Amino acid sequence: MNKNMFLHVILFYIFMSIGLSADTSGVGKLRSAAELATTKGEVDKSLKLWNQVIDIEPDNEINYYKRFRVYLRQHKYREALLDLSSAIRIKPTYEAALVQRAKLNMKMGKCSESFTDFNNLKNINPKHKDLSLLGDAQACTDALAQGYKLMDMGRHHEARDFFNTAIKFTESSVTVYLSRAICSLHLGDYYETVADSGKALKIEGNNLEALELRGKGYYLLGEFDMAMNHFRQGLQYDPEHNSIKQFYRTVKKIQTAEGKAIKAQNNKDWDNAVKHWLTMIAVDPEHPVYVSKAAIDLAKAYRELKKYQEAKIALDDILSKDENNAEALYQLGLTLIDLEKYDEAVQKCKRATEIDNGNGTYQDGLKRAEAALKQSKQKDYYKILDVPRNAQVKVIKKAYREKALIWHPDKHTTVEEKEKAEVQFQLIAEAYEVLSDDEKRKAYDRGEEVFPNQGGGGGGGHHHHFQHFQQSGFKFHFQF
Repeated sequence: MNKNMFLHVILFYIFMSIGLSADTSGVGKLRSAAELATTKGEVDKSLKLWNQVIDIEPDNEINYYKRFRVYLRQHKYREALLDLSSAIRIKPTYEAALVQRAKLNMKMGKCSESFTDFNNLKNINPKHKDLSLLGDAQACTDALAQGYKLMDMGRHHEARDFFNTAIKFTESSVTVYLSRAICSLHLGDYYETVADSGKALKIEGNNLEALELRGKGYYLLGEFDMAMNHFRQGLQYDPEHNSIKQFYRTVKKIQTAEGKAIKAQNNKDWDNAVKHWLTMIAVDPEHPVYVSKAAIDLAKAYRELKKYQEAKIALDDILSKDENNAEALYQLGLTLIDLEKYDEAVQKCKRATEIDNGNGTYQDGLKRAEAALKQSKQKDYYKILDVPRNAQVKVIKKAYREKALIWHPDKHTTVEEKEKAEVQFQLIAEAYEVLSDDEKRKAYDRGEEVFPNQGGGGGGGHHHHFQHFQQSGFKFHFQF
């Protein structure tokens, strides 16, 4: 080797040495800065620095382990798990990384992987203190295996019990929470579905399955606004998600029909109210909540239209699915009063009060039914004037005028006809006196005595109307 070549070689090694020293010094500074940021809780800065360190030293297992701790603090469990796996790939006997991956796997519901990690740790260090968790990993693995098996068989109640066991070990598993939520959905425990899918969303806020499942739970509870919030959020992440889009459209149809029905109802447009309640019910006739509520409002609209039989059919349909629906029983009781089926009305209203004995409205309904039953066995002023029990005063006045014209004694010639007419005219006048007076009518509807010394006959002894007309020489004229 000549002198010039020797000098070049020497200079090359000198420059290489200087470069390596500079690189090592740079990584050390980055690592120190990353450690300091981690200690201060400056997670974003710390993560950025560890990324730079790993770019320079991609084969150093300790770097991945350090970054794993930052991800863990951010609750980014998937990224944390990847870093632990990288550290173990570089150094398979890295005990600290094995322990942390075993724990994190179990926390995330990957219990069989956790069990494998603990066994690998046992092979490396049979006396490691964290091997006490090996039994938990085994129990969790077995519980999940049984839970998924039973869920596939449709045995959701038993499956949920196993998921309950697994969740004691897997506090941050989206999959396990969603599996239990699905079981609850099949079991009709919609509040539990909402709760578990909500826990999944806290872990992974953009999880479409969790958003859809929680939206379904709210939908089945009849909480449509909350359901729509979740479906909208899901469609923001995936505008073409078929099942979420379908649920969104279904809820939209229900809300649109309901809005139109309520508007018609407020405007006392009962024909259109009936139309829109029927449209709303038809969207999802088997819905466990909103259909019964809509059918009750439908029955009220039918009653306003005096379509009592249609109202009864709507209410009977609700009670065929839920015989303990107190509101439906109460409304059916009122409808049966309209249909003059007083014994049945009393039974339905009484049952409503038994189910919800603190409800004053139901108590009043029972009293009303009992009063109607009592009146039906005495003088029924509504029948006498041939008006419905919910008739307004103007309707009562019109009926009185028409009946009085027909039965005024002066309109009849024979003694027998006059005597019959006097009785009928007296009843008509008596009925009008009670039903046209707000206080008397309320007392009558409650089954109370309207006149002093009334007794059991209802208005007995009140023949003064026609007698007054005769004694005063009154000529019968109608002035309303």
